[in-house]
Amino acid sequence: MKGFRQLLKERQEIINSLVCVGLDPLPEKLPPCLNSGSPDFHLATDIATWMEKIIDATAPYASMFKPQKAHWEAFPNGAWALQKIVKHIKRNYPDIPVFLDCKRGDISRTQQRYQVAQFEIDGVDGMNFSPYMGKECMEYLVNKNYLGRALVGLCYTSNPSARETQDVKLADGRHYWEFMAATILFWAESLGVAENAGLVMAAAFENPKGSGNIFSEHLTRCREIVGDKLWFLIPGVGTQGGYIAETVRAAFAGHGSIAINSSSEINFASSGEDFADAAAEKARQLRDTIRNA
Repeated sequence: MKGFRQLLKERQEIINSLVCVGLDPLPEKLPPCLNSGSPDFHLATDIATWMEKIIDATAPYASMFKPQKAHWEAFPNGAWALQKIVKHIKRNYPDIPVFLDCKRGDISRTQQRYQVAQFEIDGVDGMNFSPYMGKECMEYLVNKNYLGRALVGLCYTSNPSARETQDVKLADGRHYWEFMAATILFWAESLGVAENAGLVMAAAFENPKGSGNIFSEHLTRCREIVGDKLWFLIPGVGTQGGYIAETVRAAFAGHGSIAINSSSEINFASSGEDFADAAAEKARQLRDTIRNA
């Protein structure tokens, strides 16, 4: 059975796209043409239908799909709806890996329960985790039956306040995020899962805002630390304003080495009856921008 990174590599080679399509529904953004007006279970059905249509429309440009767990937990029967759209992808697009953005990080027994919840119940091909509580955050997501699943550690994230903690200098002169990049690679190798392991690494960004200075050194530095041993899941483009060309130049190390995520710009491209076509156009534009980087 092929592992996550092999699936990602092959998919990117076939369609020549590094796009990761995020699937982050908000009930208040549900296009009126899909709103049945019924509560609870019918809302979940409406949202699943919405996301399935976006999946179908963007599949030609998607190297992977990435539902964000909290967006599915925050409405009634959302867990059912998430599992429904994962099954839809598996049934119709078996060559496109599904990655769950859930950022789990807890003690051993709890982490093992997350492993069951995400891989057995939700049925996804990979997930991310918070490494703050130590090696067991990764170790207890490993299962011999799921060695091909992607385990991706948070490292250098795109939210502004991340710099308050991730850029802290350690006694040896490294930033905390540099220490975590090296540590996650060490964990992955010692656990025998490095082949499909990765890091969440923010896209290049303007620093400081309004300066015209595009900062991508974190990506270059991370490649120096981990080489091409780990792949990068890259948020921060689209509505967050990340810079694509600089991101690709700093992080790309061949197909299967990076996936660039966009969620809101694609999911909420239109609230009209053309919502699926509008989503496809946003995904196509992102693919083309990356190709031209």
